[in-house]
Amino acid sequence: MFTEAQFNRSTLECMTVLRRRLKQDLGVTIRLSEEGAAEQMIRLSATSTENDIRELGQRLSDMITVTPEPDQQAAFGQGAIASRQRRMQEITPRETAPALTGAPSAVRIYRGQVVRQ
Repeated sequence: MFTEAQFNRSTLECMTVLRRRLKQDLGVTIRLSEEGAAEQMIRLSATSTENDIRELGQRLSDMITVTPEPDQQAAFGQGAIASRQRRMQEITPRETAPALTGAPSAVRIYRGQVVRQ
């Protein structure tokens, strides 16, 4: 399952095209509303003999894969006040964001509409 931030129009279009191609090639019916539909389509596309299906699966995988943000190293030569302000800016959003928004909500598709869980 992927988060709402990873879901957009291009992700939906890629999923529907891949779903259609998998049905034509393998005869497998995957409903977009199923739990883990994207992961199932990626697994099936990896085993396909068709090049375009594998490329669609790879593109979908790239769209929904979470990339960790790189660690920022402390800047040397910063003043004491500026370094404390930077530290407070880095600490505050991380601690308060989960309390305000909760865990990232999973996204499912039901009749072409986004359903948040």
